[in-house]
Amino acid sequence: MATRLETLETRRRELYEALAGLGDFRRGTISVNYRKCGKSNCACARAEHPGHGPQYLWNATIGGRSRARNVRLGPELEQVGNEVETYRAFGRLCAELVEVNEQICQLRPVRAVAEASELEEVKKKFAQAVCQEAAQELDRLVCHVLRDGQRRGHLDLEASELAIRASMHQLGGMVLEKLLNADGGGYRGARIDCGQGHEAEFVDYRRKEVLTVLAPVQVQRAYYSCADCGGGVIPKDQELDIAGTSFSPGVRRMMGRVGAKEAFDEGRRDLHELAGVVVRTKAVERVAEALGDEVEAVAIQERHAALAGKLVSLTSVPKLYLAIDGTGVPMVPRETVGRQGKEGTGTAKTREAKLGCLFTQTRLDERGHPVRDEASTTYVGAIETAEVFGGRMYAEAVRRGLLRAEQVIVLGDGAPWIWGIADEHFPGAIQIVDLYHAREHLADLAKLVYGPASAAAKDWAAGRREELDAGEVEQVVAAMRRLRPRRTEVREAVRKAVSYFKTNAERMRYARFRSQGLFVGSGVVEAGCKTIVGLRLKQSGMRWTVRGANAILALRCAELSGRWEEFWEARSAG
Repeated sequence: MATRLETLETRRRELYEALAGLGDFRRGTISVNYRKCGKSNCACARAEHPGHGPQYLWNATIGGRSRARNVRLGPELEQVGNEVETYRAFGRLCAELVEVNEQICQLRPVRAVAEASELEEVKKKFAQAVCQEAAQELDRLVCHVLRDGQRRGHLDLEASELAIRASMHQLGGMVLEKLLNADGGGYRGARIDCGQGHEAEFVDYRRKEVLTVLAPVQVQRAYYSCADCGGGVIPKDQELDIAGTSFSPGVRRMMGRVGAKEAFDEGRRDLHELAGVVVRTKAVERVAEALGDEVEAVAIQERHAALAGKLVSLTSVPKLYLAIDGTGVPMVPRETVGRQGKEGTGTAKTREAKLGCLFTQTRLDERGHPVRDEASTTYVGAIETAEVFGGRMYAEAVRRGLLRAEQVIVLGDGAPWIWGIADEHFPGAIQIVDLYHAREHLADLAKLVYGPASAAAKDWAAGRREELDAGEVEQVVAAMRRLRPRRTEVREAVRKAVSYFKTNAERMRYARFRSQGLFVGSGVVEAGCKTIVGLRLKQSGMRWTVRGANAILALRCAELSGRWEEFWEARSAG
């Protein structure tokens, strides 16, 4: 860098010397004209004759007005021609001098403020500059609002408040830009560590436009180049969290919030309408998915810590519930290649998103019914195998106090993968099949055997429901075996129902569970499937990739678990 700086300073001295030796100059051009007199008997009347002349005319535009005068052939023409050519040389030298000066300024580090008095003077000048620009902006704004009111005959409140908001954003952007550039560009010395064990050398200062929640701002940053890595290093980008993006952290936070909440195009419109932030729909999608990946990365770290025994909750809870369910998410075709649809027919159109809901219970209401602790519900979810999801559930359970819980209860709908997770990760936990899901099985079977609208179906289902509520699963199974349907498909349905209730018999002792003051329904997680998955990922026309769906699931789980602010605080802390 020092050698390059010396070369530039030498060239600057040469340019100053060249400018000093130029002599007189004038702007403009010299044109050559020929004139035909118009007489028919003159030689200039012939078509091949150029006309009388030549005549030399000097032309120039000075102060917005055109000027011209004849120049006599001889010494005057030679003088004017030399001065015009000297002016062109003057322009070329000035342009090069400006470029050289800019390069020198970029190469020279910002001078450090050595004394407190000098620092106070810098702060004072900065504040004065900000106040001056703010006064100009406010004056312009007031004039605009008053003129609009005079034109309409009254003050338009909506237009005025939106204009003031836009103006305040511009004013705030101006202040923010000055603050961001107060360090001169973040110079860190002639050489710095590139991050890969090599040295990166300072090259110059480069500007970057960043969209903030206030307004677009220009940020000047010191750029370093690493010859070994072949890449660039910009320390200021890392410090400001704008590396690889033109959106500020605040804007990205907004984009992540709306991207998790609603369709990406709806989110774009809300950002514009509610915050005055103008971005493209695709940008909302990309930023939201990137943030979802970051949330997922944090979850993976927590999972590893839990499996290594490094994640321990200090909170003791009487009852910790783990409710697990799954629901289909519509996928783009490439994500379902080779997968069969429901009942093994056709090509699958969806992939199952597994969702876990964790909450605690410490008391019963006046009727003896269990009450979920307020603000105790957290969610985890993803499209992944049951094995991986089991690790995800375990890590969240450890964070929520699994190791210090007096009772652990697993709620599910009877899917084998749910109980596989319970057996592997939560041995000793009380396993409960959702009562209302089991009742649906009975009602569906009764309609299939006796007919949808028959009184016999209602009576049979009511009797089995009473037995089920009492936890008498063996009587329910015996009643099923007494059924004698004629159709083959109905007999197969009865066989499957018998197998389902026999397999889950110990998970259906509802009278005992209620006597222990336990929940017997998994409505919380089913509602979570609708809220977290259905309302965002299953809207009309939506098709997802696994990565995109998982990213949005991560954002929604963080938001509905009350961990959104926690994520951003940890992120800003590094």
